[in-house]
Amino acid sequence: MFHNWHRCGTTPLSVGAARVEQEFADRVIPRIALDDGWRKAVPTCLAHKNPQPDHSGEVQRLEMALANLRKQHLWSAMTDEDFRSEFRQIECQLRALSTPQPDVPTPNLDRTTAILRDLSVLWRHQGVTPRQHRNLAGEVFEEIRLRGQTLVAFKPRPHHAPLFAYSIWRQQQVFGGTSLF
Repeated sequence: MFHNWHRCGTTPLSVGAARVEQEFADRVIPRIALDDGWRKAVPTCLAHKNPQPDHSGEVQRLEMALANLRKQHLWSAMTDEDFRSEFRQIECQLRALSTPQPDVPTPNLDRTTAILRDLSVLWRHQGVTPRQHRNLAGEVFEEIRLRGQTLVAFKPRPHHAPLFAYSIWRQQQVFGGTSLF
């Protein structure tokens, strides 16, 4: 398991892996609950996570600059070489603004859901070794924080985070604004 210590005068500065695993089993695993509502809610939230920025004002400004540049060239206020050079620069800026931002890849939520739903069974299975516990926790969590011998925070891996967010939100809906995490 991974943990992070903040030097705050708490002693001891280390905790046995068995204690960390027990805290994890008692305080985190029972709280992970995913109903089928995640199938609609999570992809919708992920789609709105990275909206495309609105560059319409900047595009309009650059198009006006191109129109003015053409007029200057037409009235012989600038040389052909200067016109081409400035025209290329403005066109390059327009292309950069019109290129859509790449979408953030959506994690395999079905696989992630299967892991999270089976986490309790996998963790409590009699044939699982402490090393397998650590590997399983490492698959799901990026960081686990302890204060003394008590679990105080955890950070799921990015591909698991949307489902944890949904689970917390759902618990707040069901239990009236208080999170069980």
